[in-house]
Amino acid sequence: MFSIVAIKEEHARDILTWQYPLPYDFYNPPQDGRDAFYVDQFLRPEFAFHAILDETGNFIGFCSFGIDGQVTGGDYSRQALDIGLGMRPNYTGHGYGARFFKTIEHFAVRKFDPESVRLTVATFNRRAMRLYRSFGYQDLSQFTDASNDVDYIILIKCLATG
Repeated sequence: MFSIVAIKEEHARDILTWQYPLPYDFYNPPQDGRDAFYVDQFLRPEFAFHAILDETGNFIGFCSFGIDGQVTGGDYSRQALDIGLGMRPNYTGHGYGARFFKTIEHFAVRKFDPESVRLTVATFNRRAMRLYRSFGYQDLSQFTDASNDVDYIILIKCLATG
């Protein structure tokens, strides 16, 4: 069972050391010497970052709720709770994804009680899209972030009944 707790500075600093293999290296933290800036971003309350811990208390990932889950160029006019997330590189590809995401989704529904939840995913990340679709997320739209020429897909899941 994974647990979600408030993110701490030590978690944010740890995230800045993560290095993903190709093609997921796209998610590697910037190495531009602005570590303090990035740590501050993780700790900003309006981004609602949280740390995800495994059964033994090891920090294995993070999630955010709200504007941090959005990418420049996407159409976010429809009301929904945006979820952003990342898993420690050495945990990816080992079968933890469904349990990891289920923990995040369950937490989001309990804490924020949204009518819909939304994810924005780089289209090359087929592994993530397959996982989210298995949870009932449906394609909403596609766009390209002009700042880096990366294609994204926005997925949504309606939770409201009635």
